[in-house]
Amino acid sequence: MFNFIRLLFLTVSLVGLLLSTNAVGQEKKKTEKPPEPPKILMVIPPFMEQEKTTKILLRGKQLDLVTSAESAGKKLKIIRKGKAGVPQGMSADKLGDTEVEIEVTSQKEDKLELVVKTDTMNSKPFELLIKNGVIPEKEPNQGFAQAQELTIPFMVHGKIQANQDVDVFKIKAAPGSLIQVKIHAEKFGSPLDAMLTVYDDAGVKLFFADDSKESRDASLSFKMPAGGMVNLCVQDAHDRGGDLFHYLLEVTK
Repeated sequence: MFNFIRLLFLTVSLVGLLLSTNAVGQEKKKTEKPPEPPKILMVIPPFMEQEKTTKILLRGKQLDLVTSAESAGKKLKIIRKGKAGVPQGMSADKLGDTEVEIEVTSQKEDKLELVVKTDTMNSKPFELLIKNGVIPEKEPNQGFAQAQELTIPFMVHGKIQANQDVDVFKIKAAPGSLIQVKIHAEKFGSPLDAMLTVYDDAGVKLFFADDSKESRDASLSFKMPAGGMVNLCVQDAHDRGGDLFHYLLEVTK
């Protein structure tokens, strides 16, 4: 009788243990996050020229796990990949904490879409601008005396390289000409929250623009004043800057 009771006790204990283990396993499955696909959040530089081969740095999530990269179904060369630092006070969900550098050869087109893949998942396509004639920013250009002189129309590739940095461009046009100014930054993942300020030759503030209705990229239109020359200033609204704060400045008439 004693042996029967003992056997019954052991059987009940074993069943309880199995049920408990199964419950723990089910709970673990509930709390485990499903694997996330790679995600491209930023591209540096934000453009490349037609029919050129260029090294492009992609920042995002899960990019250190990437095994291949493609554009229009064609495989691209992966140069390196790994973890990436996140600037203090900024979010990895917006800037990424991993990166992959690839080599891209463009054709006669105005844009292309980049896709990266792991062994099991693909990223969403990320658009890269293809444009010839983009002018590089020339440093130092932090004041009116050092302003970079440019002829309308133009697009310049610049970077707010440090906190409190200001880029200044001197532009000339016939008095009364309608000037259109546009910053491109948010679309390709730059953290820059650009402000545009226009001063006349005497340093008097004439025009100002911050976020547009569609994005935090600033834009403005103005008529060239009587002097036929203005200084156009680009800076971050929060006085931030660094290696990730790239932008394209487009000025047309």
